[in-house]
Amino acid sequence: MKMKKAFLLSVFSLLLAVAHAQQYVTIDQLGDDWTKKNITGVKDGNILTLVTAFNKVWRTAPATDLLKNPVTNDSEGDAYNVVVDRPNGYVSAYELGDDGESFEACVWKRDNGHRLFAYVFQRLVGLSVHQIILFYDYDPVKKTLTPEPNELNRFVASFDSYHPVTYHLPRQGKDVTVKEYFMGWGTAIEHVYRWNGMAPQFSQVKVAKMAEMLDVYTDLYDDLSAFAKYTLYDFDGDGNPELWLSSEDEESQAIYSIVNEDVEMLSATYFKTHFFFHANTIASAGGCGTGCYSTQYVILKNSKPAHTFEDFQEWNLQKEDMDHTYSYDEEEISAKEGGRILKSLGKVKEVKIHFRPLFAGTE
Repeated sequence: MKMKKAFLLSVFSLLLAVAHAQQYVTIDQLGDDWTKKNITGVKDGNILTLVTAFNKVWRTAPATDLLKNPVTNDSEGDAYNVVVDRPNGYVSAYELGDDGESFEACVWKRDNGHRLFAYVFQRLVGLSVHQIILFYDYDPVKKTLTPEPNELNRFVASFDSYHPVTYHLPRQGKDVTVKEYFMGWGTAIEHVYRWNGMAPQFSQVKVAKMAEMLDVYTDLYDDLSAFAKYTLYDFDGDGNPELWLSSEDEESQAIYSIVNEDVEMLSATYFKTHFFFHANTIASAGGCGTGCYSTQYVILKNSKPAHTFEDFQEWNLQKEDMDHTYSYDEEEISAKEGGRILKSLGKVKEVKIHFRPLFAGTE
């Protein structure tokens, strides 16, 4: 009888745990349905009032725990690292450990007397990060939170392979930052959205060591034109993309390797030169003077230059044909060996890209 009772208590406890877990919303559920529901009866635009109202409709574990004791802690001995900054309209609760759920929320005063409420919900499993960002307009007269999607909700990552994308709301200041982190780079691309009085709008892209990249290009080509747009492309298929920068008119371009925060310019174009590509290979070609044409190849492996190859052509007036001088890893080689390397590169491949602006108003 005692064993049966213990078994029933165990089953009951399990059912309670399952029921408790089911009370919380998942990121997928939020993503499917958050735009379909207004939140009513919100008495004011205070950050904790807004989080409380949101949590009644879309209940999450970190927000529920924060609201039980809404004060900042030092994270020692607690399940969450909690920040409650009422004067700046910001709260967050990050679950400690490698796995778990977290959230942050903030509120801005809008030019029309309303407020904009933002909520980021995160699920972390090891190195896998899944996030969603939500925006609501708070109407102080109607006491409602109305879903208001904007360009941040529709953010599209720069690179189509999986890399963590995280949203960061401001505790200080008003800008929202979206970070695309690349493991091979050891750093991130930051997309900054600046507050304009009604909503955050795209302002600029920040890439670590951008000034260094520009210096390398201008030292080589003595060109002061600024890069205005970028794209990412994985030329050697190792899962780690290269960074391709371009001027607005696409006349000046450069492709960079970023590995463990180490930046290296792989290839560049200027004036009447152009890129073309083979498998694992970036080539730049163009005139180098009267009767002179040069093609420089960079063969990649693991996002770094493995070999360089150059085909230098010069017009021979006596033969009325081009003479070829080949070099491999900066050492001159025979015409036969140069021809063999050219053949080994295979066919020129088509590379389809879409440049994205580095600054607002450049696309």
